[in-house]
Amino acid sequence: MTKRPLCMVCLVLMLLMCVADRAGFPLIRGNPVPENVDSWIREHPKVTICGEVTQTTENEFSQSVYLSNTYLIYQPKKNQSKENQPKKISIENVKVFLKKKEDVPAGTVVLVSGNLERVGEMRNPGEFDARQYYASQHIFYFMKKAELLKKSENYSAYRQGMNDLRKYLSKVLNGIGGKEAGVFQAIVLGDKSSLDEEVKLRYQMAGIVHVLAISGLHISVIGMGIYNLLMKTGMGIWPSGIIALLILLQYGVMTGGSVSTMRAVCMFLISVGAKITGRIYDLPTALAVSAMLILGDSGAYLYNSGFLLSFSAVAGAGVVVPALTKSMDLSRIEKGENVRRKKSAWKRHAGKKFKNICCMILGKHTGQIYEKFAGGFCKANLALGASIGIQLTMLPVSLYFFGEVSLVGIFLNLLVLPTVGIVLGSGVTGLLAGCVSFSVGRVVILPGKVLAGIYEELCKLSGNLPFGIWITGQPKLWQVAVYYILFAGAVWILTQKGKRERKIIAFVVVCLAMSILIWREPEPFSVSCLDVGQGDGLVLRTPEGNCFLVDGGSTNKSGVGQYQVLPYLKNQGISQIDGIFISHTDQDHISGVQEILEMAVKKLNSVKLGCLYLPEWENPPAAWEKLKQTAKAAGIPVRTLKEGDCLNAGKLQLQIIAPAVSASGADVNEDGMVIKVKYEEFLGLLTGDIGEETEKKLLELGMLEDVDFLKVGHHGSHYSTCQQFLDTVRPEYAVISCSSTNTYGHPSPEITKRLEETGCQTSFTMESGAVKVCWEKDGIRIKKFLEKGNSM
Repeated sequence: MTKRPLCMVCLVLMLLMCVADRAGFPLIRGNPVPENVDSWIREHPKVTICGEVTQTTENEFSQSVYLSNTYLIYQPKKNQSKENQPKKISIENVKVFLKKKEDVPAGTVVLVSGNLERVGEMRNPGEFDARQYYASQHIFYFMKKAELLKKSENYSAYRQGMNDLRKYLSKVLNGIGGKEAGVFQAIVLGDKSSLDEEVKLRYQMAGIVHVLAISGLHISVIGMGIYNLLMKTGMGIWPSGIIALLILLQYGVMTGGSVSTMRAVCMFLISVGAKITGRIYDLPTALAVSAMLILGDSGAYLYNSGFLLSFSAVAGAGVVVPALTKSMDLSRIEKGENVRRKKSAWKRHAGKKFKNICCMILGKHTGQIYEKFAGGFCKANLALGASIGIQLTMLPVSLYFFGEVSLVGIFLNLLVLPTVGIVLGSGVTGLLAGCVSFSVGRVVILPGKVLAGIYEELCKLSGNLPFGIWITGQPKLWQVAVYYILFAGAVWILTQKGKRERKIIAFVVVCLAMSILIWREPEPFSVSCLDVGQGDGLVLRTPEGNCFLVDGGSTNKSGVGQYQVLPYLKNQGISQIDGIFISHTDQDHISGVQEILEMAVKKLNSVKLGCLYLPEWENPPAAWEKLKQTAKAAGIPVRTLKEGDCLNAGKLQLQIIAPAVSASGADVNEDGMVIKVKYEEFLGLLTGDIGEETEKKLLELGMLEDVDFLKVGHHGSHYSTCQQFLDTVRPEYAVISCSSTNTYGHPSPEITKRLEETGCQTSFTMESGAVKVCWEKDGIRIKKFLEKGNSM
């Protein structure tokens, strides 16, 4: 570090930013708008704002407009201002969702009216943190149901021209790319809007999703291609470098300016600057300078997964891989000393007969063939070591944000990375040719299409491997810090001169670092109620490692299975669900489960699924049959349950007390599945959406008793949880799962008051996010995800 002071400055800067964030200074996250203004916005969501259009995105249903330099007219309260006059308050950038499509070129100043609200925060462990993601772009508010009131006649011809160029080039790729068009649009233009979600998931599971992002490889291929082409025309270093830089900067703007693109463009700028000035290009220093420039623009990038993955990957390639290369004595391999030593050993130890047979088959060039084979083997080892080195550098970041890492990706990258330049090159040249003629463009892009097809087949093949993905859960920040300290020590050991024992020592240190990183505290028995909006989704987990999912659906959130349930499981290190219980077949209980089952059919789910348990009904509805058929298509066994059935998993006992034996399924709510959950002295009751009718039937049959925990029925509806029912079950703790924006009036004030009068401590997912009920010998603890300092 003493030879690279800028690297040390960058590390110190990042550390100080983290410390400041922990101390409460809003350098990385938080709303820059004053608290009184933010409070006023919450009280008066219907507002009018004015801002300058930077870009627009469209689909067949809606149009989104990004505004910069935005302000709103803020009317302070009488006791807050002596003048009591309207004020213009800057709210930086805003993403506006228009009711209808409008022609608003980039640079247009617009006046829009709608509902202004903070960007939604992460409400479940493992869920995508939209608030942090948009904070990186200085966007802290969304405006929904917006109407355009006024717009200026003037606009930015340059910025709109770049947007139009991107749209035109996207159409060209769509015309020449065929079914791989979405892949080429992502690789060449950084536009993933047309990329099939299934293809994206396959690339993620295979560990090669980085291929679909604008990266250093893309920038270097395009930038150096332009630079070398200009040099061949005789323009000289200065003109060639400056023109290449200008073109690359425009390319970065056109492709959307993602963090990986910005990082790559910054490093390319430094690289070309070194060539122009005759200086030596140092990758770690260039990486540090790029990081400081990006963080200077927005400190929120420090917690951005794209930023951390991009920089850790380059750090692995620029620091760790050279250390591995040095430890492998690459210079000796190139000189052939190792090869000759292996050849001599082969000659000494091989039997004469075997040697003669080899000579007969391979002829007099046996030794040369062996040398080539040995040299190729050494290079393959080197490539594999480089891939492992990069993956080890990125490992803590991948586990922290996603809870899993692709093992097959270590080997798949060896096949993909050497050829991705061909895909990019054929995509760019095919795009240029397609601007003249689609027919010519289809021919030029063909090599890239063939390789893209091969990539997808490799991804499908990797999806069938039983151990392709390693799910460990999210490590703590202290584990990440200790890992990187030990890993840096191992890399330093490899760079030191000395005996071969240093490799063994480094290997042991890395193993120790990984052991610390993946270590998890023993989990108590828990019932986790996920915040899925207007719906239900519960996860039961035992210390013995058993896990069950009870329902999983929502009526106001799409993709609950992919974006809430599965990320939670991976975040908690759960790689297998032993069983999925469906209380009834309303969409607010099954939409996410249906999605997970469909992903399992397509091999897009890394979490293994056990049995699907459905309520036993005489005349089940179509949704019931669809769940059953999808599960069977995924190879998942299906079983029906009724009153009196009981399942055991170690110390966990699940007693089914409804539906009744003769239940028809005509009323899915009242005929729903009710489960008693017993674990040692803990007793819980999961009631689905049953109403007062079924509650009284269960009371008459004597199936109810005093419980510790209650999942309140029907999201707190006043048709459920009657007084007689509560007088019998008398829960100490209860959870109501519902959305704050639901139109049903859930939870009913009558029910919440009734629970309070019973002495029950009630939690609401709409207020607390995910709620985790943990039972241990010393009692029950409630953990609320949105409660500060209450880690789940």
